[in-house]
Amino acid sequence: MTRLRLYSRGAAGLALGLLLASVPSRAAGEPPADQSFKESIEVSVVNLDVYVTDKKGQPITGLKKEDFQVFEDGSPVEISNFFAESRGTEPAAPAASAGPGPAAPERPVSQRLRLVVFVDDVNLSQSNRMRILQNVGKFLHAELKPGDEVMLVRYDQKLDIRRQFTPDLKLVDADLAEILNLPTDVRKYQQSFNQAMTSIFGALLGGDRGGESTSGMEIESQLENWAGEEGLMVQGSLDALDSVVSWLAGVPGRKAVLYVSDGLPITPGLDLYTAYSRAPRQPSITQRVSAMNAEKYDMTTRFRQLTSHASRNRIAFYPIESYGTRKGDSVSLFDSISLEVRQAGLRFLADDTGGRALLNATDVPSALARVADDFATYYSIGYQPKRTGDEAEHKIEVKVKTRGAQVRYRQWYRDKPVSETVAEATLAVMRFGPEDNPLGAKLEVVSDRKPGETLVRIQVPVSKIFLQPNGASRQGQLRLYVVASGEGSTTPVRQTRLVTVEVPEAEAAAGSKKEYTHEITIRLKPGYYALGVGVRDELAATTSYLRRELTVGTGDAAARR
Repeated sequence: MTRLRLYSRGAAGLALGLLLASVPSRAAGEPPADQSFKESIEVSVVNLDVYVTDKKGQPITGLKKEDFQVFEDGSPVEISNFFAESRGTEPAAPAASAGPGPAAPERPVSQRLRLVVFVDDVNLSQSNRMRILQNVGKFLHAELKPGDEVMLVRYDQKLDIRRQFTPDLKLVDADLAEILNLPTDVRKYQQSFNQAMTSIFGALLGGDRGGESTSGMEIESQLENWAGEEGLMVQGSLDALDSVVSWLAGVPGRKAVLYVSDGLPITPGLDLYTAYSRAPRQPSITQRVSAMNAEKYDMTTRFRQLTSHASRNRIAFYPIESYGTRKGDSVSLFDSISLEVRQAGLRFLADDTGGRALLNATDVPSALARVADDFATYYSIGYQPKRTGDEAEHKIEVKVKTRGAQVRYRQWYRDKPVSETVAEATLAVMRFGPEDNPLGAKLEVVSDRKPGETLVRIQVPVSKIFLQPNGASRQGQLRLYVVASGEGSTTPVRQTRLVTVEVPEAEAAAGSKKEYTHEITIRLKPGYYALGVGVRDELAATTSYLRRELTVGTGDAAARR
């Protein structure tokens, strides 16, 4: 199995941002685009997955459209689409392909689930990882339905795609077993943490170093060093999650991330600061350190950026941890503080995206059963804003006319420019497929024509392009997106072009059988790549998405489908 290991520090998000930021260019001799080609902001139906439970957390079924109220930025909106899904209405997915059988009912793409199991081995002990992952396979076999797919990702300072999206759960079982045999990266973190603990609390308890007093400034310096190191660790995990969100943004349907971790502090170092400030002070320590000093490391804004990105792309987080399952005398005051601090970040991820935080998971199957409830019983609600597109974020609120009902849903929505929607979809097709080609476009990849250069040749039948009258000719416009990612580059390579297609009036009227051809050159280092191409007819609002895989060598390369 080929695995792509990608540095996660915003790589996918950076690729998308640069793809969107590219300045549209015209080929030499082409007329400038007129006002009909201005960028547009789509205001489409906003789809919400709404989970309604009673006070005991059990799903409430049987609700109807009139039982719900939806508000955008505090103003009521009319519900245009409503769909209720309840457990037992469709058959569960088979454990593995067992030959032909009765065809399962076809679900619309918008209701199929794409689940990413994200194993954060930087923030996860081996014992807790085993406790959770040995139950995940059973959960997937029991709860996924036909049409649902799973992706498995491991983070150990780099993103390791262990399995691309697949409906074959036997493959996922084997990948989970492989992960259980790998060391976690938490030992590096634990070693640094233990050193900080020894230094700080050694000074607190011992206090006197051969007659020297320990100042609060010295201790705060040690606290700051640890908070800074933990902050980098948290930043890496958030960046990795954000990269996965970027991959999923253009994927249709329901999307969820099962985040396996021992927790993420919103304020790195807060547990040590708090424990130290509460501990008795030795007389030789000349200055008290306040827990409020940790606020300068607060990462609420970064958490909010991640959840906003996920929420507006219909992605829910389901963090699960068993770090807090320790009981009895082994739990110290510091353990209690640390647990509270680490769980705060997991709650944030879940609450802001409409997922669930599965905390203190002593009984992992029961915890996963709550996720299964969400996957099997929910309400899909859609509304279409009456306002014009503005590219701003909008706050969503959903109310249910049922006494005692608890409601969860994604909190944010943003109108997207067409260019962003197409760029996201191109990135998704590059990573996951499948192709979609209503324009009948053709794609040819020629590598190593010149050292380090790969030529991407795109051909579109003129008969498929919408052409409008323009004097003695007819004119259309295509927006072309190219993105490539793989082993030879830590940051995906991207290009965007806006090109004008002009055809003589007589030829257009007779029905041209020609093809419009445009070539884009990208620079790729040796390695294996996936390449995605989006071709959008700007006037017809129709887009084709194509994908290739290729291996770039030092002197030759082969393009493959």
